[in-house]
Amino acid sequence: MDLPMFYNEEEEWKKVMLMYDSALREVNTRIEILNNEFKLAHQYNPIEHVTSRIKTPQSIAKKMRHNGRELTVENIVKYINDVAGIRIICSFTSDIYRIADLLAKQSDVQVLKVKDYIMCPKENGYTSYHMIVSVPIYLSNTMINTKVEVQIRTIAMDFWASLEHKIYYKFEGNAPERIRKELRECADIVAFLDQKMLSINEEVKTYSSLEDKDAQYREIVSDTFQHMIKDSYGTVVDEEESVSYAQKEVSVVEESEPPSPKKEDKKTNHAAETKKKEKRSKIFKFI
Repeated sequence: MDLPMFYNEEEEWKKVMLMYDSALREVNTRIEILNNEFKLAHQYNPIEHVTSRIKTPQSIAKKMRHNGRELTVENIVKYINDVAGIRIICSFTSDIYRIADLLAKQSDVQVLKVKDYIMCPKENGYTSYHMIVSVPIYLSNTMINTKVEVQIRTIAMDFWASLEHKIYYKFEGNAPERIRKELRECADIVAFLDQKMLSINEEVKTYSSLEDKDAQYREIVSDTFQHMIKDSYGTVVDEEESVSYAQKEVSVVEESEPPSPKKEDKKTNHAAETKKKEKRSKIFKFI
């Protein structure tokens, strides 16, 4: 046996582990679907990668002893929320809240608890977003809601947390004050880096939006002049030729603009201006 339980609990233990493993698969699948759907709709992957695990029997027993609980299957289910755990790594902090919100909005997902260590970091500098969710697992004759802990963090947060864990492990959880202070300073740097990268990403998105508008305008101009040239000359031209033609026509109009009118030339300039407007109207009548 993996755990020092009474014999009549062994079958119950196996069934519970089956439920946790199934719940982990269920949440993994939902996250994968969300990521694929987001990529299809927005041409962007908010998730860098996902890892998952089931706590080992030894780790479960250690946690139960630490909490002063009797080691029974019932107590494990009731008091340990992270028997099944999944970690989602994102590029930006905005992705964290987006994924958490999408997961929480699913009708059969119950959010039991949330700990936002991004808004309120731990004393040691740890930042991450934790959710305890419950998902339905359907067996042959019943349905059981099963808990899964979901941790969502950025690449930078995960880098810090991974190294912090290794360092504390070397000191058996009791690192010198100087080391703890430097780790907290590194956590501040990580938070600044995440904010800086998010800001850069938002700026890049703004540039991309302008490029999209420019491409859209180019397409409209090209389509318009292709029709104009075909109607006028019976000639079919490609996009580059039509855009080049449009640019030349606009340049001709602009270059033909008369100098600042003098009082005695009002009638002449009015006629020239009217002619210029008519030509512009002809050029852009389809835009």
